[in-house]
Amino acid sequence: MLLSPTAETVLAHTFARAMIRAGEALGTMSGHELAVSAPDVRFCRAHDVVQMAGGPDTIVVAIYLGITGSLQGHAILLLPPEGAHRLADVLLDGFVDRVEPTAVPAEPLVFGELELSALQEVGNVTLGAFLNEIGRHLQEPVQPTVPQAIIEMAGAILDTILLDLVADTDEVLAAQTTFHEGDNKIEGALLVLPRPDSLTVLVEALGAGEQ
Repeated sequence: MLLSPTAETVLAHTFARAMIRAGEALGTMSGHELAVSAPDVRFCRAHDVVQMAGGPDTIVVAIYLGITGSLQGHAILLLPPEGAHRLADVLLDGFVDRVEPTAVPAEPLVFGELELSALQEVGNVTLGAFLNEIGRHLQEPVQPTVPQAIIEMAGAILDTILLDLVADTDEVLAAQTTFHEGDNKIEGALLVLPRPDSLTVLVEALGAGEQ
């Protein structure tokens, strides 16, 4: 996907605004000072995204949302298991009635019910903030579905979603995403996979076509 310089700027600013709002919302929920940044935003192929996640066989925690409304497709937040544990722990600190320990267990791929719920909320807030910004460009609502947490190999997750896109495109809007809590950083990747017709709508809404 070729973007004009103006479109690249619009896209970067759209992500930046969304991540600021996501950080504010997560900070309020957790009682921690949290910031979210997405310094590297680009359209790329699904293969490139899998490599960003560490390769097709790398186990990741994915928080998935379907996209409905004026934009159709999928959105995913990918996190490494260790980072997902830490992020869930930070968010759960905002709830004084927490009873389930969230320290990283001996089995790093084992997540408690509260942890999964917290991670779903992280995905809901982070991905939802971006979709809200896109909705402003479209001047129509973009509705996410209920978030789901999936623990699986990165390649398997993306292969399943790409099958739903009927293989007409494997264009992915990808952003390296970092959650900052004090000196701690948790790296992830935020992906938006529009259906082919919605990809055109998204590009036009951002003023993104190469002239």
